[in-house]
Amino acid sequence: MTPDEGAAFFREPLADGFSRRVFRVAPGLELGLEPARLLDAIVVVERGELELECLAGTRRRFGRGTMIPLSQLPVSHLRSVGSDPLVLVVVSRAGLGATDEFPRDAGSYCDG
Repeated sequence: MTPDEGAAFFREPLADGFSRRVFRVAPGLELGLEPARLLDAIVVVERGELELECLAGTRRRFGRGTMIPLSQLPVSHLRSVGSDPLVLVVVSRAGLGATDEFPRDAGSYCDG
Protein backbone atom coordinates (compact mmCIF):
# COMPACT_ATOMS: atom_id res chain seq x y z
CA MET A 1 0.00 0.00 0.00
CA THR A 2 1.39 3.42 -0.87
CA PRO A 3 1.65 6.22 1.73
CA ASP A 4 -1.26 8.17 0.20
CA GLU A 5 -3.64 5.23 0.45
CA GLY A 6 -5.75 4.97 3.56
CA ALA A 7 -4.44 8.21 5.01
CA ALA A 8 -7.52 8.75 7.18
CA PHE A 9 -7.41 5.22 8.56
CA PHE A 10 -3.68 4.41 8.72
CA ARG A 11 -2.05 7.67 9.78
CA GLU A 12 -2.74 7.20 13.47
CA PRO A 13 -4.32 4.61 15.73
CA LEU A 14 -8.10 4.65 15.76
CA ALA A 15 -9.93 6.15 18.73
CA ASP A 16 -10.50 3.88 21.70
CA GLY A 17 -13.44 1.57 21.17
CA PHE A 18 -12.86 0.99 17.45
CA SER A 19 -11.07 -1.74 15.52
CA ARG A 20 -9.71 -1.88 11.99
CA ARG A 21 -9.10 -4.77 9.59
CA VAL A 22 -7.55 -4.62 6.13
CA PHE A 23 -8.55 -7.24 3.58
CA ARG A 24 -6.87 -7.93 0.26
CA VAL A 25 -8.78 -10.02 -2.25
CA ALA A 26 -7.43 -11.15 -5.62
CA PRO A 27 -9.48 -10.21 -8.71
CA GLY A 28 -12.40 -12.56 -9.31
CA LEU A 29 -12.52 -13.92 -5.76
CA GLU A 30 -15.16 -13.45 -3.08
CA LEU A 31 -14.76 -12.39 0.54
CA GLY A 32 -16.76 -14.67 2.82
CA LEU A 33 -19.41 -12.78 4.74
CA GLU A 34 -21.03 -13.37 8.11
CA PRO A 35 -23.53 -10.56 8.80
CA ALA A 36 -23.18 -10.97 12.59
CA ARG A 37 -19.54 -9.88 12.28
CA LEU A 38 -20.46 -6.73 10.37
CA LEU A 39 -22.50 -4.99 13.05
CA ASP A 40 -21.59 -1.29 13.00
CA ALA A 41 -19.01 -1.90 10.25
CA ILE A 42 -18.07 0.72 7.70
CA VAL A 43 -16.11 -0.52 4.71
CA VAL A 44 -13.79 1.72 2.73
CA VAL A 45 -12.61 0.66 -0.74
CA GLU A 46 -8.91 1.56 -0.75
CA ARG A 47 -7.97 -0.06 -4.06
CA GLY A 48 -9.64 -2.08 -6.78
CA GLU A 49 -13.34 -2.50 -7.34
CA LEU A 50 -15.90 -4.06 -5.01
CA GLU A 51 -19.07 -5.74 -6.21
CA LEU A 52 -21.69 -5.94 -3.50
CA GLU A 53 -24.60 -8.34 -3.97
CA CYS A 54 -27.73 -8.01 -1.84
CA LEU A 55 -30.00 -10.82 -0.67
CA ALA A 56 -32.48 -10.01 -3.45
CA GLY A 57 -29.75 -10.57 -6.07
CA THR A 58 -29.19 -6.91 -6.93
CA ARG A 59 -25.53 -6.06 -7.59
CA ARG A 60 -23.66 -2.77 -7.45
CA ARG A 61 -20.00 -1.86 -7.95
CA PHE A 62 -17.95 0.54 -5.85
CA GLY A 63 -14.51 2.01 -6.55
CA ARG A 64 -11.69 3.60 -4.59
CA GLY A 65 -12.73 6.04 -1.89
CA THR A 66 -16.23 4.65 -1.43
CA MET A 67 -17.44 4.28 2.17
CA ILE A 68 -20.20 1.72 2.69
CA PRO A 69 -22.18 1.22 5.95
CA LEU A 70 -22.64 -2.54 5.56
CA SER A 71 -24.77 -2.87 8.68
CA GLN A 72 -27.45 -0.89 6.86
CA LEU A 73 -27.57 -3.20 3.83
CA PRO A 74 -28.91 -6.75 3.25
CA VAL A 75 -25.58 -7.98 1.84
CA SER A 76 -25.07 -11.57 0.73
CA HIS A 77 -21.74 -11.40 -1.19
CA LEU A 78 -18.67 -9.17 -1.51
CA ARG A 79 -16.52 -9.75 -4.63
CA SER A 80 -13.33 -8.39 -6.07
CA VAL A 81 -14.04 -7.40 -9.67
CA GLY A 82 -11.84 -5.68 -12.20
CA SER A 83 -8.19 -6.24 -12.96
CA ASP A 84 -6.58 -5.00 -9.71
CA PRO A 85 -6.67 -6.65 -6.29
CA LEU A 86 -9.35 -5.30 -3.97
CA VAL A 87 -8.18 -3.68 -0.72
CA LEU A 88 -10.88 -3.04 1.87
CA VAL A 89 -10.53 -1.32 5.23
CA VAL A 90 -13.22 -2.37 7.69
CA VAL A 91 -13.73 -0.17 10.75
CA SER A 92 -16.14 -1.19 13.50
CA ARG A 93 -16.75 -0.79 17.20
CA ALA A 94 -14.47 -2.95 19.29
CA GLY A 95 -16.17 -5.58 21.37
CA LEU A 96 -16.76 -9.29 21.49
CA GLY A 97 -15.91 -10.70 18.08
CA ALA A 98 -15.11 -7.28 16.62
CA THR A 99 -11.54 -8.28 15.83
CA ASP A 100 -12.40 -11.68 14.37
CA GLU A 101 -11.50 -12.14 10.74
CA PHE A 102 -14.05 -12.73 8.03
CA PRO A 103 -13.90 -16.24 6.56
CA ARG A 104 -11.45 -16.03 3.67
CA ASP A 105 -11.42 -17.63 0.25
CA ALA A 106 -8.21 -18.82 -1.36
CA GLY A 107 -6.23 -15.85 -2.58
CA SER A 108 -7.54 -13.37 -0.03
CA TYR A 109 -5.88 -12.44 3.21
CA CYS A 110 -6.13 -9.96 6.05
CA ASP A 111 -3.75 -7.60 7.83
CA GLY A 112 -4.86 -6.89 11.36
